[in-house]
Amino acid sequence: MCITAESLGSVELEDFMRQKLPDLLRERGEFRYEIMGILADVFASKDDLKQVLEEIRKLREDSNRRFGEMDQRFEEVNRTMNQRFEEVNRMMNQRFEEVNRRFEEMDTRFEVMYRSQREVRLEVSALGGRIGYGLEEIIRQTVEEFSGQSFKKFEHLRLRDSEGELYGIPADVEYDLYLEDSVNYVVEVKSHIKPGDVLIFHRKSLFAEKQLLKRIKPIMISASITKDAKKKCKELGIDLISRSVVD
Repeated sequence: MCITAESLGSVELEDFMRQKLPDLLRERGEFRYEIMGILADVFASKDDLKQVLEEIRKLREDSNRRFGEMDQRFEEVNRTMNQRFEEVNRMMNQRFEEVNRRFEEMDTRFEVMYRSQREVRLEVSALGGRIGYGLEEIIRQTVEEFSGQSFKKFEHLRLRDSEGELYGIPADVEYDLYLEDSVNYVVEVKSHIKPGDVLIFHRKSLFAEKQLLKRIKPIMISASITKDAKKKCKELGIDLISRSVVD
C-alpha cells in the first residue's frame, strides 16, 4: 500500500513525520543538511541572538547617554533661568524698596507740613480769638494725637453760670472745645499763656465737671507760655501743648 502526504490528514501527517524524520536525518546526510538550512533560515542562531542582544544593549546605552545629556542640558537651562529670575527678583525688590523709601520720605514731609500748617492755624485762631468749625477739627486732631484717643463727639461748649460762681455775676462760660470719650477734655486755645490764664481755666474746668457731672481733663494749647504758667499747669494737673516757653 502506497501512502502519500495527500492521503494523510494533518494529525496523521505529524505523527508520520515524528516517526520517520529522525531516521531520515540519521540515514540521509543530504536530507539532514537540507533540513538544517531550512531551520537556519527560520530560527536565529546563538551568534545571531548574541549580536541582536549586543545591539539592543548598545542602543539602550546610547539612549541612556542621550537622556543623560538631555537631563544635564535641562538642568543647565533650569539653573540659568533660576539665576536670571533671582537677579530680576533682586532688582525688583531693590526698586520697590527704593519706591517705598521715597513714599515714606514724602509721607514724613507731608506730615511735617501738615503739623506746621495746623500749628499756624491754631496760632492765628488764638491771636484772633476766633474758633470756627474748621479749627475745631484741627484742635480735635491735635488733642487726639496728644492723648492717643479718638473722639467722635466734639463741640464748642457753652455753659450757663446762673449763680455767678466764676465771675461774680451770672454769665455764659465758653470753652473753645469739649471732647467726649473714655476721658473727657475741655480745651483752651490762646496765643500766649500767663499764670492768671491758667488759674481761670482751672476754675472753668472744675465748673464744667460740676455742670456736666463728668470727670473732665483740662488741656491748654498755645504758641507760647511763661515758665511760671507752665509750672502752674503742672501743679494743677492741666495738660499743655505749647511751642515755646518764655520768661
